[in-house]
Amino acid sequence: MHPLIAALLMAMATPAGAGVLPALGGVEVPGYAVVAASRSGKMRTEAAGAAELGPDGSIKRPMSIETPVRIASVSKLVVALALHRLAESGRLSLDDDASRHLGWRLRNPAFPDTPVTIRQMLRHESSLSDGGGYGFPLGARLRDRLTAESWSAAAPGTRFDYANLNHAILGELIEHVTGQRFDRAIRELVLAPLQLDACFNWSGCSPARIGSGAVIYRKAPSSDGPWNAAGPWFAQVDAERPRAGCPVNLVDGGACNLETYVPGTNGSLFSPPGGLRISVLDLAELGRRLLLDDGSFLARQTIASLFRPMAVKAAGGGEETDAGLMQFWSEGGLHCFSGGGKAGGDQPLSPAPMYGCGHLGEAYGLQSGLIVDPQHGTVVAYAFTGSSAPPPPGLRSRFSAPEEALLAQVGDWLRARQTEANAAAPAS
Repeated sequence: MHPLIAALLMAMATPAGAGVLPALGGVEVPGYAVVAASRSGKMRTEAAGAAELGPDGSIKRPMSIETPVRIASVSKLVVALALHRLAESGRLSLDDDASRHLGWRLRNPAFPDTPVTIRQMLRHESSLSDGGGYGFPLGARLRDRLTAESWSAAAPGTRFDYANLNHAILGELIEHVTGQRFDRAIRELVLAPLQLDACFNWSGCSPARIGSGAVIYRKAPSSDGPWNAAGPWFAQVDAERPRAGCPVNLVDGGACNLETYVPGTNGSLFSPPGGLRISVLDLAELGRRLLLDDGSFLARQTIASLFRPMAVKAAGGGEETDAGLMQFWSEGGLHCFSGGGKAGGDQPLSPAPMYGCGHLGEAYGLQSGLIVDPQHGTVVAYAFTGSSAPPPPGLRSRFSAPEEALLAQVGDWLRARQTEANAAAPAS
């Protein structure tokens, strides 16, 4: 990132309150950060609360826009960028049968003659399902863990059904094509070219970055409860960075010997569906680079495909499939938003519109998002790191109430940039 941009953003960030945790949408949250930026360099930022809490719930380390967090499913956007880079280099096509690049046959058993393509996996139209799991330990082969529960009843290409397993398999495909472990391949393809000190499962981040990472909390031992808003905070993820000193899951009693791992055998190891650790500041900078790219990272026609929305197909029955929220997906594999301002769906600032494409994230209590709006030249990135109670539903949309409240902090700023862009647009 250009040092002037970083300095300006830090100067504008709101400091964390001493010992006081913030509230969003009716619940207390450990910490949050949001960055809105424009193509031209205008910015608006907010941060509050804790990156890490003490045993008594006090702020041990403050949250800032530079605090790296486990950003959850926003990680899938980085996987998409890596695949587009490989496509531009001629090493694959997004419309290829994925089996061609996996070295094994990927087929829905009910439709053995129907190919599953890379694009179908990016757009969640592959008929894959999370019913059989999507994260497997060191020593397992991903292909051996696919079961009947790993597939829906739909034929590939006929239903939209959001499934994390798609990106676990895409992680394996990236390994097979590059011959590298996923964490190393993603650094070479995306993170290093964009000069981001970010990483999957803390593998490859600088020691300073790892030390400054946020812990994700709930006021419950897990999502199943019991919740107690007056009780203690329970660390969910990243109290240890990485957990037990190993960046991948192990079988009970297993050794963290990554030298034994053969790339292309278990693409889930480094959590492609959700394991990216990145700050909200760097996430916004990633979005800005997509707005500003001169063709050195991705060709302009590729950028256009990433932001070209297509209505999703009829929704399947997957647990994370939300037809009201997930109305459009780009042909390049990003979640796109309708921009109509209509209440009850994918418009958290309703009646004001929200445009663009990117991805949302939710895991272990954290909720996050990156929305890039090429039409008006803006980016917004946000995260909050848990809650004192299950986040209530939003009043305007399928977003949660804390997400609506966090985006509302930059809503006026975004509307001002939309007005400026519209005024500058040539008359049709």
